[in-house]
Amino acid sequence: MVLLTGTAACTSGAGHRHDPPTVAEITELLARHAHALLSDSRADFLADVDSAAAAEAFRSRQAGQLDDIADVPLQSWSYATATPVTDRAALAAATRRYGAPATIVRVSLQYRLRGVDTDPDRHDLWWTFVRRDGRVLLAGDDDLADSGGTSWRGPWDFGAVVVARGTSGLVLGHIANATALTRLADVADAAVPAVTAVWGDAWSRRVAVLAPADSVEFTALTGGSPDADVSATAVTAGVDPVSGRPYGQRLVLSPTAPGTLSGVGEQIVIRHELTHLATAADTSDTTPRWLVEGFADYVGERGSGQSVAVTAAELRRDVAAGDVPAALPADSAFAAGAPDRAQAYEQAWLACRLIAARTGVAGLARFYRAVGTAVAPAAQALASALHAAVGLSVAAFTAQWRHYLVTELR
Repeated sequence: MVLLTGTAACTSGAGHRHDPPTVAEITELLARHAHALLSDSRADFLADVDSAAAAEAFRSRQAGQLDDIADVPLQSWSYATATPVTDRAALAAATRRYGAPATIVRVSLQYRLRGVDTDPDRHDLWWTFVRRDGRVLLAGDDDLADSGGTSWRGPWDFGAVVVARGTSGLVLGHIANATALTRLADVADAAVPAVTAVWGDAWSRRVAVLAPADSVEFTALTGGSPDADVSATAVTAGVDPVSGRPYGQRLVLSPTAPGTLSGVGEQIVIRHELTHLATAADTSDTTPRWLVEGFADYVGERGSGQSVAVTAAELRRDVAAGDVPAALPADSAFAAGAPDRAQAYEQAWLACRLIAARTGVAGLARFYRAVGTAVAPAAQALASALHAAVGLSVAAFTAQWRHYLVTELR
């Protein structure tokens, strides 16, 4: 556990100062560092990075980042300092490691991609600063890695970023998958109006697609362990408390997706994940996973030309064998490694398809919003919204849905 509180600075009586860097000095350094990155000034960017042997690996990563981010269209890039760490053992270890008085600070990196981000994406970096020969220098980013202080890594920390531009946003990848990026940009461009046709235009209608080169990068960009059954993941870092707009929205493809998905499969996956981004502001703890995933599947599958029998192949086999689910799938049914996970997605899709058949596409979207924005316990929110949408209780709707499964799949 890392303790975050305030600290007091001390100074030496004469000559060079020998106290750890202060927050004010660190803030000034970070402003220069950000300006140098945006200005693509290598000399200025590295001038504030420690050149001592203990910081050599970090300095090399910083130099590489400046090169690898060069083609990324940045609207802004800045750092905000948080309160310094006062864990004495961690500070003493850092001071010994670098051979200079050290301060460790949680830094918030805030950046915007041009043409995509209205509000900046925000990520934590745990950076170490030292005072060497009277100068404050940036020395490391991993001194708290063993105690939960892992610095975020972006696509530019995994090699040179190659960018494909579409009318609706950007696709960021690497040389290894560069040939797929333009196609992915075209697929994303086609997906935006498909999502808007169901959800409406109350979302950014801009997208940043990230195409990591391997599972290590995928894990870093999504903040979770790789899921072998997942072709892509939608990431929303948060919702701005003032504007109410989601920020840090990224559609991250599995490294294997571009080479394994068919053209139709790729369209469905990107529409599905883009729907998660579009609905983020109206999705909450009151929204059951069957509605979250079923709605995204409904948008993804709509107009794809796939038959119900093909789309719900696993569930169709169960129903044909007389195994009709008794209830809508629980949240746990969608977890990685859950048994019959594929059937849970298919059940959810058909539940949303049934609601759309009863209320129309706009009615399904209204139902989704009503559940996610309700100020009520989850069960009550679902029951109230369902009754308003289709005039049925949860039990009555479940009975109709079970009959619908049999009708559509047998």
